[in-house]
Amino acid sequence: MTEMTSRQRVLTALQHREPDRVPLGIWMTVDAYKQLRRYLGLEVKAQYPVGSTTWSQDVGVELDVIDKFGLDIAKISGHCPGGKSLEELPDGLLVDEWGIKRKRVEFKGGSYLEIVDPPLADAKIADLDDFSWPDPQDPAVVDGLREKAQFIRQETDLAIAAQFGRGGIFEQAKYLRGYDKILFDMAADPDFVMALFGKLTEIEMGFHKSGIEACGEYVDILRVSPEDLATQTSTFISPNMFKDMVLPFYQRSFGYAKKLLLEKNPNAKLEFHSCGAAYPFMHWLVDAGMDIFDSLQPRVSEDSHPVRYKQDFGDRLAFWGGIDVQQTLPQGTPEEVREEVRVRIGEMAPGGGYILSSSHRLQPDIPPENIIAMYEAAKEFGTYPIQV
Repeated sequence: MTEMTSRQRVLTALQHREPDRVPLGIWMTVDAYKQLRRYLGLEVKAQYPVGSTTWSQDVGVELDVIDKFGLDIAKISGHCPGGKSLEELPDGLLVDEWGIKRKRVEFKGGSYLEIVDPPLADAKIADLDDFSWPDPQDPAVVDGLREKAQFIRQETDLAIAAQFGRGGIFEQAKYLRGYDKILFDMAADPDFVMALFGKLTEIEMGFHKSGIEACGEYVDILRVSPEDLATQTSTFISPNMFKDMVLPFYQRSFGYAKKLLLEKNPNAKLEFHSCGAAYPFMHWLVDAGMDIFDSLQPRVSEDSHPVRYKQDFGDRLAFWGGIDVQQTLPQGTPEEVREEVRVRIGEMAPGGGYILSSSHRLQPDIPPENIIAMYEAAKEFGTYPIQV
């Protein structure tokens, strides 16, 4: 097969056709990214702008690393209203644009931010109108975004994946209310939950509007704000509760974003993320407009294994991820990483519809040698027709 450009490769795979090889993506934290750049002998900056989920320390991987690994997708993100997300308080805590306080927890090689004070823990419905919500129409949200997207399109052949939202609906409700409280509320105070979800949906749609109006014609993949729906073994809530209380807001947000996006780029696709064993909700998510599911974890309950997803939804849904960040990448040898890549490609790549990447963010506990092994193996085994 004639070698494709990266964008052709990605778009072909997302149309459920076989490209020349499996497309490659990447997802990293800033600490892991600095470590990788040092290992590769590339310049390491003192500061890197993090993406639209600032608290998680996601970083936009630069073009030199993308070129080094032969990746196919560049990511762009909307910014925080006001231009800055995390503000340090006198007690050392950090507060984000939602008013959520977090403390920095250090671990070997990096850190993460842990919620310590959900600001709506004691709120009532009447309090929601008076809360200081982030403004998705703030000009800072799209500052420089169009110029960045134009540069990538004009100077590279990469596909562009974007995320403009800064929180989501079900996920952000957990952060604002507290994990235990919002799950309790869904049974005991559904009116409050529906009012909160409604407010968060309006904000999410506002971020979609701002970003798509700024640069939607350059966006090949729009990732709606990530929404973790499950643990390793089961969903957080029952299918009936999801269908009645969560799905209507996803349908509204997905439909709104997709309509705006397709007016700008008729070939664009909508990507949705959930960790864990989310299989019981998948048919509803597909019907709501999800085109791509990430991050495809292999170490979950059997019904949510990548093979099951491919078998049951591979004709309607593309997948992004699949290489384990819980054991194989951080603890395995390069040969074990190579073998997992071979197996996953054999499971997911036939017929197209697969972008290979890690099953979640690459963290600093993952040796750079294993990251290199993952992408080298992807090129070794990922040429079509798949023969593994």
